[in-house]
Amino acid sequence: MKPIHLNLASRPFRDYRPVYAAVVVMALLTAFLALNNVDTLLKYRSETKTTRGDIALLEQQTADEQSKADALTQRLRGVDLKLLSTQTEFANAQLAERAFSWSELLDRLERVLPDDVRLQSVSPTFDKDGLVHLSLMCFAKSGTGLSATINRFNGDPYFANAFPASEVADPSGEHRITLGVDYRPTISRSIE
Repeated sequence: MKPIHLNLASRPFRDYRPVYAAVVVMALLTAFLALNNVDTLLKYRSETKTTRGDIALLEQQTADEQSKADALTQRLRGVDLKLLSTQTEFANAQLAERAFSWSELLDRLERVLPDDVRLQSVSPTFDKDGLVHLSLMCFAKSGTGLSATINRFNGDPYFANAFPASEVADPSGEHRITLGVDYRPTISRSIE
């Protein structure tokens, strides 16, 4: 025989206990995770407080340095470069002239000039590349003094491009020679 099941309820019974248990577990888990997040945030703020201060200080220093760089750039734009270049070239020329070794030049001229040629004056002109152009006035005892002098200058490694400007024979028999020659000192002092 079949058992009889009587349902006297006005509506059917539903068991919500598993749903309530799941909602309570989810609420507890959500509360735990929220507290964990708050704890992590507080730890992060306390641990990075000094780092944030350092970053703010570095950003301030960067801004200060940038403003200084901008001010210096403005000052540099106001500099007259043409005048500064001219003044620098003048100062370098003066330094090269002061550093010029006259004793070395005179020793070399003594070795290069022929025995029958006497030096009266030397006028140097300094180039930017360290080369010195000499204007020489000499007296030669004979008419071959000019060609001998030019040949000896062109044969010496410290002199080059010897070229006569003039030759005048005096009534006394001496020949006045004016010539130009390039001279490269041992220690070249170039003007930059």
